Amino acid sequence: MNPYENKDIRAFLESIPEEELEMHITLLEEEHDKVYNDFINDLNIGKCFLCGEKMDSIDKSNPCFHWFTYPKGIKKKYFDAYLKNPIEFFKLDCYFRWLANVENPIVNVNDLEENTSTTSFLETTIKYKNIEWAFSVGQTDIEGHQNSHLGSEPHFHIQMKVDGNVFLRFNDFHVPFSDLDLFKLAYIEQSGDKSFLNLPYGLGMSILENEELYDIIDEELIVDPEEKDESIRRITTFIASEKQSFSTELLLQALEESERTKRTLGGTLQKLMSDAKIETSFSVYNGMKMTKRSGKK
Repeated sequence: MNPYENKDIRAFLESIPEEELEMHITLLEEEHDKVYNDFINDLNIGKCFLCGEKMDSIDKSNPCFHWFTYPKGIKKKYFDAYLKNPIEFFKLDCYFRWLANVENPIVNVNDLEENTSTTSFLETTIKYKNIEWAFSVGQTDIEGHQNSHLGSEPHFHIQMKVDGNVFLRFNDFHVPFSDLDLFKLAYIEQSGDKSFLNLPYGLGMSILENEELYDIIDEELIVDPEEKDESIRRITTFIASEKQSFSTELLLQALEESERTKRTLGGTLQKLMSDAKIETSFSVYNGMKMTKRSGKK
């Protein structure tokens, strides 16, 4: 059982003075940026920013998140002891998202609510190079399976594929949540806010479901003339105003600016037609599918 389940976390957070809370958030953001920069700098030289060893190294006495990147010689049995203890679910999720977004931002992380099963609390599929990780957290996983030998504690499941072949199966391990994980899960359940999963540098496709974040998407989008699979499509509808009509000259200006800046045509027109009524939506062209766990246990 989650010890925070019956705690009013929202009330607790609201009890913290606003200035103190804002200062704490600012410090967290600064620390997050620093850690991410360390991650990128070390990744560029093939070094793990967590343990300090090479990404392709294995020290069985010192298990690390980089084991999930399938270093040469890694074996499934090495995870037996490692995954019997809490390893920080939200930190691992963030680590996978960072790796995925280095390769292909946003579209390498399928965390869409519309793809999440109604019986699941959380599902995410993440791709990096030839590796796919998938998380599955059922409603009963958070509580722990009562009267069961396996998974009696609150836990999550993870699957890992390499070159399309399963290396770790969902039901191989019932990985316990840490105390901090349980606090965050209770917060999400009470508030419906999954912001812990949408920290900077870790955004997934669920950002496409939030109109308030469309400006962020526009800033990140770069035009891809080939419209490859797993690319984001921007669909924009304009209704011109009496003050500013749609013209050939305006379209040519937008096309020229879009080509020069590599920004989308729709986003460029939106800036040029400030008085127009504009409706925008985003979708992923042939996006990555969500990997599902069958026969939840």
